[in-house]
Amino acid sequence: MAEINPSYIVAVAEQLSFVCAFLAGVSITILVTIVVFTSQKKSVSWIVASAAIAACSLLIAVIASWRLIIITHPELPMDVEPSVIKVLWASMLLGYSAGFLSLLISIGLSGWLRSKKTGIITSSIAFVAVLFFVLATPFGV
Repeated sequence: MAEINPSYIVAVAEQLSFVCAFLAGVSITILVTIVVFTSQKKSVSWIVASAAIAACSLLIAVIASWRLIIITHPELPMDVEPSVIKVLWASMLLGYSAGFLSLLISIGLSGWLRSKKTGIITSSIAFVAVLFFVLATPFGV
């Protein structure tokens, strides 16, 4: 991996920290709502699993981004190994990608709780969103 400018790392980490924290809250809300939902449909367990993955992955991205911001500060009183920055950078991007895609899966599956028609609609919309995410993000998947 090429050396990344610390100011770029901070800018990306600050943005992803906010976005991931917000999306983690959305994922946790979906998770709690569906866990309380007492349907015996198979889609419930899939939604619970994907919402849990989304929440945990996005929280990992938040923590990694905070740590990146802290360790790339110019007045940090100690030296930081470049490998630590690379691991945190990869954790942040992977956590964001996995979390966002899992959240889209949760949203896509949620329509199946109501009806087949609604399930097809929400799954189609989520599929388009996944395609857009993969094609439009510089990190991709």
